[in-house]
Amino acid sequence: MGNVQSSLVSRGIETLGDWNPQLMREIQGRLKVRSVFLTVLSSLIAQGLFLFWRYRTIEMRWGNCATAEYQKTGKACLQVGPAQYVLVNWPAWWLQVFAWSCILLMFGLIVGGMFMLISDLSREDRQGTLTFISLSPQTARTLLLGKMLGVPFLVYLAVFLALPLHYAAGLAAQIPALKIASFDLLLLASCFFFYSLALLLGLVGNWLNGFQSWLGSAGILMLLLLFKNTFLSRTAIDWLFAFTPSVILPYVTQTFEFRSYGERLPFDHNNILEWQWFTIPIGSSGWMVLLFGLAHFGLWAWWLWRPLQRRFRNPTVSLLSKPQSYWATACFFTSFLGFAVLSQPADPTSTIAAVLVPHLLWFLLMIVLLLPHHQDLEDWARFRGHYPSAKGRMQRVKDLLRADNSPTWVAISINLGIAGIPIMVWILSLPEDEHMAGVGGLLLSSTLIWVYALFNQVILLRPLSHRNWWVIATLLGPILLPTLLFILMGIAPGQWGGRLFLLTPFAFAILKDLSAAVALQMFGVHLAMIAGLTWSLNRQLQRFGESTTQRLFQRERQIEQS
Repeated sequence: MGNVQSSLVSRGIETLGDWNPQLMREIQGRLKVRSVFLTVLSSLIAQGLFLFWRYRTIEMRWGNCATAEYQKTGKACLQVGPAQYVLVNWPAWWLQVFAWSCILLMFGLIVGGMFMLISDLSREDRQGTLTFISLSPQTARTLLLGKMLGVPFLVYLAVFLALPLHYAAGLAAQIPALKIASFDLLLLASCFFFYSLALLLGLVGNWLNGFQSWLGSAGILMLLLLFKNTFLSRTAIDWLFAFTPSVILPYVTQTFEFRSYGERLPFDHNNILEWQWFTIPIGSSGWMVLLFGLAHFGLWAWWLWRPLQRRFRNPTVSLLSKPQSYWATACFFTSFLGFAVLSQPADPTSTIAAVLVPHLLWFLLMIVLLLPHHQDLEDWARFRGHYPSAKGRMQRVKDLLRADNSPTWVAISINLGIAGIPIMVWILSLPEDEHMAGVGGLLLSSTLIWVYALFNQVILLRPLSHRNWWVIATLLGPILLPTLLFILMGIAPGQWGGRLFLLTPFAFAILKDLSAAVALQMFGVHLAMIAGLTWSLNRQLQRFGESTTQRLFQRERQIEQS
């Protein structure tokens, strides 16, 4: 019998190794007796401490088990003495245990798994083994999937040991097993998305020297904590609720139905019933929330795997191709603006801000994702950038639209158009007195983004060391420095000099207090900056396009003329 079991285990290991050798490598590296023992012990101790912590919150009170009021509650009754009874609200206690177990599983799987994945990729990159792995004949998808499933193996083991308590608490709280499984399914989908994000951060963040694991996991931890007992804002920001599996927890715990027991649960999202997307009442049903969450996590996980597969084999290629960026922008603003269609905030300015601020952040991200390597851009300028023939000029236009190694300002302009059209339609659906602030804010924000993209490209055409830090400086510097300077100088909107805020991305906040002539003047300043930066960029590209021989001939002519 023992030989048969050993043979089955060996055959299973061989099958797993044939399917994904990288997964087998990761599991073997972590399947140590000491590591497994500590993981099992830690999981069991943590569950014991968790139950002790929740045991101290049991709701007990003195009562009479024979009263009609007690018969309706379903509470347990314990006799502690002659004619002395204690009523224990066990269903409410198990409901609390189940809700907190869901939250702890969410944080443990997402934050812990992300930290381990980013740390592993960072370590392998420093040791040089990541380059060796990328040379494997296996596809990038197979290798990265092996990393995703194998690196957090000990986290999976600890969570697996906690599942019996998780399901026992839910069933004791009178929650159907199918509803418990719906939360777990959405949690698994969110893990696939966040783990994909962790792999991408691990690949592109090696210049942070290992700090990216702390930065990435801390950022996701703050994002998840943001939803603790958070209410819908009835603006486009409600899109963020689609990034947390806790959004389905109120439907699982049935807190929308009348119950005669229980207190407020963590992450209950009280007004989630009002959650809508393009007039579709997502919040009306837990199954609608589940289907939307699965589709949402699947969509953005798919988009994360585009740059993952591009960057894994070639660390110098841009993270997204230009055609991919057009579709990504369309997907983002379609999913994002769906929550702004029926927005009804008390302050209309906050409605516009909830769209234009993410609009700015998306395009800052897009500038980074499309950024070509310095050498690739120089090669393009030299060999394909300045053909004098009509065919050469047509090829230059095609390259600006599609090629990875060409300048990005044309692609950014197209993406601005893709995003601007639906936003403009949405702004025109607002009350008429908000049209000027919305349309003006969108135009000024779009031209400023164009300025940032050109400025970033002009600076990064120079052979700079610490290039990633320069990327951050050229994108965040023009945004943060003027705003901080105006604040330090005491310049505020509505005061003398307040029109200078039109040079920042927060122009929409003061447009209502300014005349159209002033807004047009600042728009002209933006266009002048675009023209100047475009001229500077073309001049540098033309200089790169000149061959070394041409430069020597020009230098000889200058010497002869002098």
